[in-house]
Amino acid sequence: MNAKATAIAWLNEVKLFADVHSQPGAIDHIAALVDVSTYRNGSHIVNEGEEGSDAFFLSSGKIKIFKSIGGGESFPVAILEAKDHPFFGEAALLQSDKRSATIIAESDCSCFVLNRVRFEEFCAQHPKWALPVVLRIARVVLDRLAKTNNDMVLLYNALLSEVRG
Repeated sequence: MNAKATAIAWLNEVKLFADVHSQPGAIDHIAALVDVSTYRNGSHIVNEGEEGSDAFFLSSGKIKIFKSIGGGESFPVAILEAKDHPFFGEAALLQSDKRSATIIAESDCSCFVLNRVRFEEFCAQHPKWALPVVLRIARVVLDRLAKTNNDMVLLYNALLSEVRG
């Protein structure tokens, strides 16, 4: 299978594109926009706080997500494996994004990488395909925001409980 066919097959399994899988040509066009980046075990793919303009689709290997807790310390919040077709950094497709976590390769891995400029060109050329993808990105971002809000409430309540004794 050539590189484009591999990208098409992989991206067809990514939930971010679930609403355009059945539209002939949509995934083919998206696959033509992605680059492939490889990362060695232990290398940083994304650093929390840095500006980003790329979304990543893990196509092989495993990554670990870390969040800063202050004082220069961070803690792991998730491990993602390619077999689950995960993606991260998707908010950067909509606007310049300050990365909210650090992503480190837990093994040698590779990602399909989609740049915002290319995605915006895709949106302008194919609005019928773009709208469902943009809506899916919005849903993912809102779901992650809701989870963050819930986590904040849990932490606040735990702190309040500890202070009250």
